[in-house]
Amino acid sequence: MSKTWRIALHEYELHVFNKRFLLGLLSVPFVILLMIGMIFLLVTMENDTRPIGYVDLSGLLADPLPPPEVEALVKPVEFRAYADEGAAQAALEAGEIGAYYVIPEDYPLTGSLSVVHTEALKDIPRDQFYDFLAVNLLRDYDPAVVERIIDGYELIVQSADGSRTMSGNGWFNIMLPLFAALAFMIAMFTAGGYLMQAVVDEKENRTMEVLLTSVSPNQFMAGKIIGDIATGLTQILAWIGFLILGVLAGRSRLEFLQGIDLSPQTLLLMAVILVPAFVMVCALMAAIGATVSDSREGQQMTGLVSLPIWIPYMLTTVILFNPNAPIVIALSLFPLTAPITMLIRQGMTIIPAWQIAASSAILVLSAVAAIWLAGRAFRLGMLRYGKRLRWREIFAQQTRSATADVPIGEETA
Repeated sequence: MSKTWRIALHEYELHVFNKRFLLGLLSVPFVILLMIGMIFLLVTMENDTRPIGYVDLSGLLADPLPPPEVEALVKPVEFRAYADEGAAQAALEAGEIGAYYVIPEDYPLTGSLSVVHTEALKDIPRDQFYDFLAVNLLRDYDPAVVERIIDGYELIVQSADGSRTMSGNGWFNIMLPLFAALAFMIAMFTAGGYLMQAVVDEKENRTMEVLLTSVSPNQFMAGKIIGDIATGLTQILAWIGFLILGVLAGRSRLEFLQGIDLSPQTLLLMAVILVPAFVMVCALMAAIGATVSDSREGQQMTGLVSLPIWIPYMLTTVILFNPNAPIVIALSLFPLTAPITMLIRQGMTIIPAWQIAASSAILVLSAVAAIWLAGRAFRLGMLRYGKRLRWREIFAQQTRSATADVPIGEETA
């Protein structure tokens, strides 16, 4: 057993302290930071801090109340009163203001007004002026009522049994399991790719012959799988840490992050579905590495595993609009499509307990079968150089050789 853990530790250190792994590890937080930076940039571009003038013919703003406070990323705009349009026009031409509004006498009745500008007003300063008007129109109402009107309505959708609710800011809770599945798949294929490449490389450079004089094929393969699964989990945990830090840092500034509520049911579903799927894919990649003759052939064979896994992403619209359709349930039970399908459904419906249990059980059995397949493929193909091991040979009934379970060079009892 100590040999297995030694191999696992070596495999883990080999990949974790590799530049390629570090680049992959930093890629996700870099993309997250890039997306947040783009949001900040877009908001900044919409921020037009030039003052806005107004000519009030209605008397509404004779003694104006101050405008409401703006959001954290938004810069407040100054509003300047002018006695007539001539003065406002002169200020506009001199560049003192970016635009001016003319509020007619019947504005409280009609709600119509006009704006004069040299460049079209951006949404943020325009909305601030409308809020300024609303505050003064509602000056005689309770401040709490005024605040609710300024904030606008919030649509909340609730399931018939009351167990699930979603508001306008809750879209991120729907997408979060999908993002988690995507990150898990990336880490899974990264770890599986390491494992496949390691097996192929050791076959090509003949180090396999040296290794198998001191360790059995089962110990070797078990150590490889454990080490690469640990590598993938390290990547996932690091990404989760980056995500938590990003949410905590941006929660006070980005409103949609304040509505994040990852339920315990979602976390449990991710554990019982994604973990066995991770083991299954890594073992399948190891089996591919044991059967192919070179790394290029291995990369071609990887498509047989990766293509079915991405099918749910191609059918995202179908799953979102019909999360309980028969085809969607079938995808939830098929091992290669179950991880992503189940997590997409989790955001849209209540998945029956029997489906979660069945999908998890099928994935666990598939992971065990994949490990067995990887071990058998490795035993049969470990010393084949330049020759591919055919899959029918793996499943064929063969007499177990005396060297199948003992290291080369050791005698059997």
